[in-house]
Amino acid sequence: MFILGLIWLALISATVLWFISTQETRLTIAAGPRHSESFELASAIAKVYNQQNELSQIDVFETGGSSDNIRLLQAGHVDFATTQADAQVNEKSTAVASLFVDAYQLIVNDASNINSFNELQGKFVVTAPLISGQHDSFWFVADHYGLTQDDLTALPMSEEAANFAMVMGQVDAAYRVRAPGNRAIRALVRNQQMHIVPIEHAEALSLRHSSLSAGVVPAGAYRGSPPVPERDLPTAVLDRVLLAHKDLDYEVVNELTALLFEHHSELAAHSKLAGFIRPITDDSDIPIPLHPGAQGYYDREKPGFLQKNTRMLASFIYVGAFVSSLGLALRSRVMRRRKVRVSEYTLQLMNIAEQAQQTQENAQLHELKDELVKILNTVVTDLSKDKVTQEEFEHFSFTWQAVNTLVRDRLAFANGME
Repeated sequence: MFILGLIWLALISATVLWFISTQETRLTIAAGPRHSESFELASAIAKVYNQQNELSQIDVFETGGSSDNIRLLQAGHVDFATTQADAQVNEKSTAVASLFVDAYQLIVNDASNINSFNELQGKFVVTAPLISGQHDSFWFVADHYGLTQDDLTALPMSEEAANFAMVMGQVDAAYRVRAPGNRAIRALVRNQQMHIVPIEHAEALSLRHSSLSAGVVPAGAYRGSPPVPERDLPTAVLDRVLLAHKDLDYEVVNELTALLFEHHSELAAHSKLAGFIRPITDDSDIPIPLHPGAQGYYDREKPGFLQKNTRMLASFIYVGAFVSSLGLALRSRVMRRRKVRVSEYTLQLMNIAEQAQQTQENAQLHELKDELVKILNTVVTDLSKDKVTQEEFEHFSFTWQAVNTLVRDRLAFANGME
């Protein structure tokens, strides 16, 4: 019965392990509005990932934007999320890679006579929904130019509704944080009396948020003839980042990071934006800490400690070998000195023994006895000062006792003759 029980336990355990190993893992990405670049690229990543994995699949969810994505990620409802690099995140959000670069863009109707951001005072401006990071970015720039909610009318609405309001002339301007050449902006300005306004002071804005840097919307990004914009327009740019929940498994994030950089051709077949994916380096402007799985992928080719410190280690080895050799030489010299010292004492003992055998005079034998005591005292002193080892002292002691016995016997013989 015991053996049968073990067999049944092994079978049940094997069945459970097999069942667990064949379960499909579902991963999720919160990717923003359906027609946004981040949703397009996230969908491409999911398609390639799903083709490469049989037991792990990624689902892409449409959301309201960066703020909505971060809320879902931090609540643990999704595994990955796309966001602007200037979005506010907590410790539960970690970075994986930079997907592409977004630019702050202000599109205005020609009839509004707006040529700079600070001319929005008293105007109607459509912004992204409140749950989008673009909405926060608009008020960040407005604050820099000293504009408040009392100075203009901001109307949060979806991209489609905003485009309709712009075409109908119901609003003066639309604010977007999108990659230059964005399809929705191109559709809006291509055949309409609209233009894009430069957003100056990008360097000053970057002082308030390190994720921002100076960039441009290239001339002709939305129309070639006549070009829209007519020239390179200065603006602030920032990264669109792929985030992962900090508790997500190391191997899962490491595998996805590898896919981003080792399957460019497959990703590009589904989205041209894949060509802009780049790693997040130590000197990056992105203030979000890396997930350990992504960090592990980026560090895979970095030299290890031994490789980076080869010269220093070689120097240590050389110095160690030199010091060891010097120590061995000194030890050998000390040992030779000890041997010479003990040999000298032994020769003195043998000389005393020889003299004792050649004399029968009581006085001379007493002198030899005194010399034996002096030699013994000297050797004991050397032993206490580590000039003689215990083993050497024992050998010396054996010889000394033999010579001492000889002298004593010779003294007894001499006294008997008297």
